[in-house]
Amino acid sequence: MSGNADEVGCTPRLVLMTTDAVGGVWQYSLHLATALSQRGSEILLVTFGPKPSDEQREQARAIPGVYLVETDFALEWMPNPWEDVDRAGAWLLSLQKSFAADLIHLNGYAHGALPCDAPKIVVAHSCVYSWWRSVRGDAPGAEWEEYKLRVTRGLQGCDAVIAPSAYMASVMTAEYGIEPGKIKVIYNSSPCERSGRVLKQPFAIAAGRLWDPAKNLTLLHAIAPALDWKLYLAGSTAGAEVSNEDKHVVRYLGAVPHEELLDHLQAASLFVHPALYEPFGLAVLEAASAGCCLMLADIPSLRELWSGAAVFVNPREPEQWIFEGNNLIRDFELRESLAQAALRRAKRYQPNHMLKSYLAVYGALRQCGRKRRSGVAA
Repeated sequence: MSGNADEVGCTPRLVLMTTDAVGGVWQYSLHLATALSQRGSEILLVTFGPKPSDEQREQARAIPGVYLVETDFALEWMPNPWEDVDRAGAWLLSLQKSFAADLIHLNGYAHGALPCDAPKIVVAHSCVYSWWRSVRGDAPGAEWEEYKLRVTRGLQGCDAVIAPSAYMASVMTAEYGIEPGKIKVIYNSSPCERSGRVLKQPFAIAAGRLWDPAKNLTLLHAIAPALDWKLYLAGSTAGAEVSNEDKHVVRYLGAVPHEELLDHLQAASLFVHPALYEPFGLAVLEAASAGCCLMLADIPSLRELWSGAAVFVNPREPEQWIFEGNNLIRDFELRESLAQAALRRAKRYQPNHMLKSYLAVYGALRQCGRKRRSGVAA
């Protein structure tokens, strides 16, 4: 086990961590579980929602000390999930007792209200209300009131809330009234260590789920015909309409395995990310770590993370994306300068930095727990 004595003393022995296999939460969970396992923790990784793919199962099982438990309980943002959410909560309580976890790490909200014996951390990766306001410009309808109630209870009931950016911390505080001092910003991480340097190729790439309007990837269809380079898109197109004309202007790679995506990023010269809503953006970090020049949506979270290391463009102005994209394509020195700046910035978001911040939170919670137990005993 590596690390100094203070860090080792803050390392939880047994962690019960919930996750899902739908998007970036999965990679985040694996990155943190890997870092914790290297400190000697054992992690019971519990999935909700759609089952992991074979590749995802292999990723989890390759981490020493990680035990994968799959369920098909609905995620809380899915249609009519609450019966499943309640059943999952009762099951988690019994699982926590049998596993004797000394830390509950929740990558969802509702179960933060469970009466667990161990400290509970809730990580605010995203939420329906902030998504809705960013993408659609107003608040969700009455059908989402139960969601807001459950999220608020979970945030009130947990011991600490983590946000992956100051932007996300601010919107969660405004939307759900999190008390001051309870929410902390810990940036996500990605190791993305690739052996050797691949010669960059003349193409641009984007990554994300085409069916998610927050990713704003339909903008690619508008800009691709006017770009000097071919534009690739990696990500699921399930549930989205893709015409033959779209396929002619954008090269669809589909939902490629993660290692294959990293290969494409390492070869690409330009990464295009026009998102309307992005609390952190692991794909952006992976692209920066792969030496891509970044052309990003001009939204608060991406400005916070990548200011000075990317070109920012209004995500609702396709003509600006064409202009800035071709400017980068035609100016090698500018493109290379920005790629190097992004690569340097990416070094801020490495697993050891993220782990130290989490260990500080874990240690503080354990200390508070000891004080509460001493007070009861007295």
